[in-house]
Amino acid sequence: MLQFHTPSIEDKPLFPNTSKHLAYEYYFSYCMLWGDVIGITICKTDTALYIHIKEDDVFLLPITDDLPKALAELEEHCKESGMRFQLECVPLEEAVWFQENGYPIEHVRNLDDYLYGSEKLMKLSGKKLQSKRNHISQFERKYTYSVRPLTTREEMEECLKMASTTWKEEKEDVKEIDDELVALRNAFDNWNELGLVGILICIDHHLSAFTVGEIIDDRMAIVHFEKGDTNYMGIYAVINQLFVSMYLSDVQYINRQEDAGVEGLRKAKLSYKPDLMVEKYRILGKQ
Repeated sequence: MLQFHTPSIEDKPLFPNTSKHLAYEYYFSYCMLWGDVIGITICKTDTALYIHIKEDDVFLLPITDDLPKALAELEEHCKESGMRFQLECVPLEEAVWFQENGYPIEHVRNLDDYLYGSEKLMKLSGKKLQSKRNHISQFERKYTYSVRPLTTREEMEECLKMASTTWKEEKEDVKEIDDELVALRNAFDNWNELGLVGILICIDHHLSAFTVGEIIDDRMAIVHFEKGDTNYMGIYAVINQLFVSMYLSDVQYINRQEDAGVEGLRKAKLSYKPDLMVEKYRILGKQ
């Protein structure tokens, strides 16, 4: 049987360092940020890297150059261990392969990633993004603010305090809040090892917004966290544009993750007119 273990920093070389997949779950940072929240374990063999999520009792798509061989290995493991064979977050291209080979597939819209061209997020050109430009102009006229890179431990602690306050105001699910704070803490605790970057916006010397992201390669970057005080109209439009301008201008696509089926979040992500949706599929065992 396959031997799974909790991922650690030492496992980073096992993961892709280029954007083979555009879905954000297939990168080392996902396992390190969310691993102890949703129970991620991994197993590396000569055939593939396998990722299991205990919370939903599912596997991700094996990271491999030989998918048929990896599936045979994983299915044998499930048969011997009694674990359920179900894959989540499988990108469309691979999902088509599964369907052609007799596996039932199901599109899970709530998990689709939103990708935007970096030039679009910087320039916000055209009529469709006029409202974003208006929000930024209003913000700049109304507030005295400063922007700087997120680098120090003190700044990270301030971000944690701010996130705790704003998430509690926005969300009723206590577990969801606690889980996000754990993931954010994991990001700060492994900042350099994960190669993360971020910025802060301060209004009248008061921390009002921050964002945390990661550059995979020149094809894709991921925005892991973004939090702003919505008492300041336009704060999200401003930090979104500034972060891309400061760090991600040379990257083709910015992955801003899924909307999780949250109506307000979906509306906000669609309002930026994504250039690409990374469709994700659920794969069940052959009937």
